[in-house]
Amino acid sequence: MRWHDFVYLATITSQPCFMKNKPLPLLAGCLLLASLAARPQDAMKYYDRIQNTRDKASDLWGKKDPTPQEAAQSIRMLKGAVNLLDSVPVAELANGNIYLKARRHDLYMDIASAYAVQNKKDSAIYWLYQMYDQGSYSSMVSYLEKDSSFMNLRGDPKFTAFTDLMKRTGDLYKGTAFKTAFKENLTDAEKAEGLSLLWMQARANFVYFDHLKDDWNKTYMDYMPLVLNTRSTPEYYKVLMQFYAQLHDGHTNVYPPKELQPDFYSRPPMRTELIEGRVFVSQVFSDSLMKAGIIPGLEIVSIDSEPVVSYAEKNVKPYQSSSTPQDMEVREFTYGLLSGPAKKPITFEFKDRNGKTFTRVVARTGYHGLKYPNSVVYQTIGDVGCLQVNDFESRSTNKIIDSLFKNEISKTKGLVIDIRYNGGGDDGIGFNIIRKLTDKPFALSASKVIKHYGRLGDELWWDENQPEHWPADGKIYYDKPVVLLIGPRTFSAAEDFTVVFDYMKRGKMVGMPTGGSTGQPISFDLPGGGSARVCGKKDTYPDGKEFVGIGIMPDVTVKKTVKDEQAGVDAAKDKAIAMLK
Repeated sequence: MRWHDFVYLATITSQPCFMKNKPLPLLAGCLLLASLAARPQDAMKYYDRIQNTRDKASDLWGKKDPTPQEAAQSIRMLKGAVNLLDSVPVAELANGNIYLKARRHDLYMDIASAYAVQNKKDSAIYWLYQMYDQGSYSSMVSYLEKDSSFMNLRGDPKFTAFTDLMKRTGDLYKGTAFKTAFKENLTDAEKAEGLSLLWMQARANFVYFDHLKDDWNKTYMDYMPLVLNTRSTPEYYKVLMQFYAQLHDGHTNVYPPKELQPDFYSRPPMRTELIEGRVFVSQVFSDSLMKAGIIPGLEIVSIDSEPVVSYAEKNVKPYQSSSTPQDMEVREFTYGLLSGPAKKPITFEFKDRNGKTFTRVVARTGYHGLKYPNSVVYQTIGDVGCLQVNDFESRSTNKIIDSLFKNEISKTKGLVIDIRYNGGGDDGIGFNIIRKLTDKPFALSASKVIKHYGRLGDELWWDENQPEHWPADGKIYYDKPVVLLIGPRTFSAAEDFTVVFDYMKRGKMVGMPTGGSTGQPISFDLPGGGSARVCGKKDTYPDGKEFVGIGIMPDVTVKKTVKDEQAGVDAAKDKAIAMLK
C-alpha cells in the first residue's frame, strides 16, 4: 500500500478515488444535502459530489481567459462545497474517512487558483494559507511556482513568503538535512544522526508499540555505541537494519544506499523454502541452472560449507524486519537466504530425492533469458476455474482480470483464487476482483493513525477512519462458490484483499496463515544515501478484529510436506478444487 509521509500525502491527495459512482448533478442546496441522514458508506457519495463540483468549477476558472463572471461563479460553487463539508453530518463522516476529509485541502487550493487567475492576490494568498493549515507537503512548491494559474502571483512578496514557508516546513519534516552523500565510511556525527532519525520517526509515527515488550528508548541507547563502532558504511547499514528489526514489523525497514544494494540483494534466479525443518529448492527461473541439475525438489544441505539452517540464523535472520513467525520464516528461507554480494558465488551442497549429495558453485548474477511466473495465471480444471494472482503491482492486471471473468471464469461452476505468492501492491487491483464476487457494496479495513501525543507525552491521540465501502462491479457478478488459497507469502495489499473476502464470508480459505503485515509506511532518507520506512497506519477488520502481528487464519489448514514437494503435488490447491467439486 504504501507512499511518502502518510500524514501529509494522504491528507491532501487530489487523485480521483477508484470508487467513482455516476456523476451527480452540480451541488446545490448544501443545507438540504447536509440534512440527509449520514451512514459510513455515505462518505464516498459526498466525496463524489464534491469532486464533481470541483470538476465543473475548474471548467470555468481554468479555461483560457475566463470572464470575471465565470471566475466568480466558480468560487461560489467551491465555497458551497466547503459549506457542505462544514455541515455537521458531513463533517462527522469526514472525520472517519480520510479521502472525504482531504477534499477540504483541495477545495481551498481551487479557490486560491480561481482568485489568482482574476489577479485578486490577497484573496488567493489568504486561501493558500487556509490550505496550508490543513497540512501540506514541499513538492507542492514546484506546482505553485510553475502552474499557469498562479502566474499573476509570481514576484509578489507575500506569495514568495508563502512558498518559502512551505519549503522550510518540507525540509523540516522530510529531514532534508539528514540526506548526505554516499561515502565508504560515514562520520560519527552522520552515524549518530541516522540512528536518531530512525528512533524519532518510529517514536512519532509507529503504530504497533503495543506489540513490543522492550523499551524503544532503551533500544536506541543500546544501539548508539554499536553504530559508532562500525568501520564502514555497509557495516553501519547492517546495524541500522538490525535496529529497525527490533520493531518486528514487515512494513518497517531500512534500505542501504544504491551503491551498496548489489552487495546486499544479489541472488541467483531461484527460490527456496523451509519445509518440515529442511530447506528445498522450490522454483528455478533459469534454463542454465536447470541444465546444471539444479531443479525444484532438491534439498539444500549446506551453504558455503555451513549447515543451511545455522547459516540462515547467523547471516540472514538478524537483518529481517518481520511481523510474525511465519513472515520471518519466509524472509529468512525464501527471500533473504541466497542474497549477498554480486561478485561472490554460493557453494551449495544439495541432496536429491534418492539421498545422493553433490556440490555446485552458483553465481548470484549474470543470467539471461529468465522465466518468471506471470502476474496472472489462469487454467480450468474440469468445471472449476483456477485464478492465480501473484502480485497487485500493475494496472494492466485489471484488464486481464476483467477479460478472464467475462470470457472464461463466467463459464465455470466454481472458482479457486490463489494469492499464496502475492506480496501485495495496489489495493485497488485486489478490490477489482472482489467487486465481481458480489452484488452489494463491501466494507474495507478500518484504520487509524497517530494524531499526536498529549502535552506531557503520556497520552496518545488517534485519528480513526471508519471502514470505506466499495461498490459492486455492476456489470460482472460471479455468484458461484469461491475458495481462496492463502499462505505466509500473502502479504500487505494481498492481506487487505483477504480481510475483505473473509469479512464478507464469500467463501472458505485454504492453506496457511498469511504474513500478518499491512499498513501505510512513511518513507524518509538517511545519511549516506540510504532510506527507511516506518508503518504509520494501523489496519484491522471492519469490526476491529486484529490480524497484523498475527496473520489471517485459513478455514482449512493444509501445510506443505517434503513428500508433496518432491512429488510436485500441490495439496492445498487439490483440496480447494475438491471442496468446490
